[in-house]
Amino acid sequence: MLTSIWNTLRRSVRTYCGDTSGATLMAFGMSIPVVVGAMGMSVDLARSYLAKERLTHALDAAALAAASSTQLSDEELQARAEAFFNKNFMVDEIGVPINLTVEVTQDSVRVTAAVVVDTTFMNVLGISEVSVGSNALVNRLIRGVEVALVLDVTGSMSTNNNIATLRTAATNFVNIMCPYDPDVANSNTYCPDSVRVGLVPFATTVNVGPYGLGKTPSGAFYDTAFVNNPQNRTFNQSNSTAWWGCILEQAPNNDVKDSLSTWRWNMYRYVSNSGSTSAPNTNCNKAYIHPLSDNKTTLKSRISGLTASGNTLSNIGMVWGYRVLSPEAPFREGTSFNNNEVRKVAILMTDGDNNIGNSYSAYGPWATYQLTDSNLDQKLATTCANMKADGIRIYTVTFTSGINNSTKAYFRNCATDETKYYDAPTQTDLIAAFNQIARELSTIYVAE
Repeated sequence: MLTSIWNTLRRSVRTYCGDTSGATLMAFGMSIPVVVGAMGMSVDLARSYLAKERLTHALDAAALAAASSTQLSDEELQARAEAFFNKNFMVDEIGVPINLTVEVTQDSVRVTAAVVVDTTFMNVLGISEVSVGSNALVNRLIRGVEVALVLDVTGSMSTNNNIATLRTAATNFVNIMCPYDPDVANSNTYCPDSVRVGLVPFATTVNVGPYGLGKTPSGAFYDTAFVNNPQNRTFNQSNSTAWWGCILEQAPNNDVKDSLSTWRWNMYRYVSNSGSTSAPNTNCNKAYIHPLSDNKTTLKSRISGLTASGNTLSNIGMVWGYRVLSPEAPFREGTSFNNNEVRKVAILMTDGDNNIGNSYSAYGPWATYQLTDSNLDQKLATTCANMKADGIRIYTVTFTSGINNSTKAYFRNCATDETKYYDAPTQTDLIAAFNQIARELSTIYVAE
């Protein structure tokens, strides 16, 4: 294009130079700066357009980075935006950026800047530089989302105080999903209206707490009892022989499915291999399910109380995560699986391989079904497939380096896709995984 223009100009010059008319030569001489300036303007404007494209890309990156950082002050957000902007706008290329600003509102982040481009040809017209500006607006919206945190609280989590790291990771997750906003009433206590989070701690079995007997933790009516109670026991975790809330799972193949309203579960009452029933809550972890809730304070309080005990039956934890997300009993807080306005999510985390043991578990005495660890893996795979068929998005996390490759494969395949599987060999990795998942669920997008 430019070669063609120059060739045309050269032909015109030869034509005009051959013209003997003084007036024509004078007019041509006066027009040369204008012609050259006009031609050069297209080159300089093209360079300015390229600089603006680079500026817009860098601003998008800066705004997205700032919007994903819900726990930072305005000054920290400015610093984070500048860091991402500088990383994406190389100073050794066309243009010099100026006036980077970050404006934070309740639901959005706007980043604005300009870039100055030195001109070459437009200097002929007295224009030495061109300044172009741009901005990026990022809306941070958490659409309707229901999340079940299915968390391994087995005895091995006591190693290196890993249970404390899990508490930190889960608390961070809640804080990111339910950020504090001084301009929103009660945001320090409650999640946004569109967010619900449930907790499903698991070990040898799951603990349904007082909900199993139709009561809330405060003793108020919750719903129809779904745990059989022929001896009229009460939920009491202060008494070693009372019922602590753990249950026996449905018989195969109902142990991989969402539940029916007519289903009932039996109480977990440990029987040793020798037949002793003196300690009926052996390996019953006291951390019980918390149904989907927007109460951030209660969620974090329940997370802070997680302790480690029991064996690993991740399939049992996952199927109860399924039931917590379901709109059907025993927990009814979930919206319909057909509600396109609400995203249902399960996050399954473990620090070990499935371990049925040879004694008592969610399946009762081992002799009842004689299940193997491989059977539990297969049940987990079936449960994950059933959940995905109902539209549930699944994230999985394997924590610590002691997990075998077979378990990692099951967790990788359980996830909705490979990008939603996290292998976290260290405590730092576990916290980072939960932070990343929360940021992804926060639905950050660049506004048109």
